[in-house]
Amino acid sequence: MPDSAGIPRSAREEVLVAPFNDLDAARALIEAHHAELGGVILEPFQRLIPPAPGFLQGIRDITAHYGIPLIFDEVVTGFRFAYGGAQSYYGVTPDLCTLGKIIGGGFPLAAIAGRADIMAHFDKGIVGEDGFLMQVGTLSGNPVAAVAGLATLEVLRRPGAYEQVFASGRTLMQGIEAMLKKAGLPAQVVGEPPLFDVVFSAEAVRDYRSTLRADAGLQKHFNTRLRAAGILKGDSKYYMSLAHTAEDLEQTLQAFAGAIAALPRKAG
Repeated sequence: MPDSAGIPRSAREEVLVAPFNDLDAARALIEAHHAELGGVILEPFQRLIPPAPGFLQGIRDITAHYGIPLIFDEVVTGFRFAYGGAQSYYGVTPDLCTLGKIIGGGFPLAAIAGRADIMAHFDKGIVGEDGFLMQVGTLSGNPVAAVAGLATLEVLRRPGAYEQVFASGRTLMQGIEAMLKKAGLPAQVVGEPPLFDVVFSAEAVRDYRSTLRADAGLQKHFNTRLRAAGILKGDSKYYMSLAHTAEDLEQTLQAFAGAIAALPRKAG
C-alpha cells in the first residue's frame, strides 16, 4: 500500500487491500486470511464507481460464511442514494456502517449503525465491564448538529425527494453523455444520478486504479472552464441536491457545452 498521510506504518502493514469490483481476487484474499481478519471494510460505491453486478453480494456471502464482520463506509453514500443508503439501494446489508456528511445537514455530525449484538458493546448495562467498548467524540451530542441532522432527515423522508434527486442527476448525466459523444471525445460519465463525474478515458472504469489512467490534464482544463462559467464543482464528483432547480440544470448543461467546446483536441 502506498504511503498515506496520517496512517502509521504499523497499521498499513496489518491491512490487506483487494481491488474493487474484482470478486475473485477479494474472495481469494479473504479465504487465505479469514482466520486473521477482524473485518472487511469497503465503500459500496467507490468514490464514483458503482459496484459490478454481484460484487457486493459476493463479499457479503464470503464474509458471512467465515463470520467476518462486513463494514460499509457510507459517509458519502448514506442518505444520498436512498433513505437506507447504498446498502438499501444495492440490496446488500453489512454488519456495521459509518455515516456522515448528509446526516448532519452541513454540520459536523457522524454516526455508526449496525447489528444489535455488535452495537450492544457500547452499552455496559447489556454486555458488562469486559465486553464494554467506549465510544466518545469531541462533538458527540452537539445539539445544533443533531437538530440540523434531524431536520435534514425529515426533508429526505418527504414523498418524491429521492425521485427528484435522481431525475435531476439523470438529466445532467444524459445531457453530458450526449455532448461528449457528439464531440468525439474519449470520455465517459461514471457514477449514479445522485453522484457522478466525467472521466476522460476510453477505458472501462471499474475501480479507482483505472481512474488514475485517465487524462488528468483534460479533466483539470474541463473543471476550470466549468468554474469560469459559474459551476463551482471540485476536482471530482457532481453532488445532486434537492435545492437544484430546472434553471440550475439548464445553466449547468450550457456550461457543459461551453467547456466541451473549449477543450483542446489532439491532432490526428
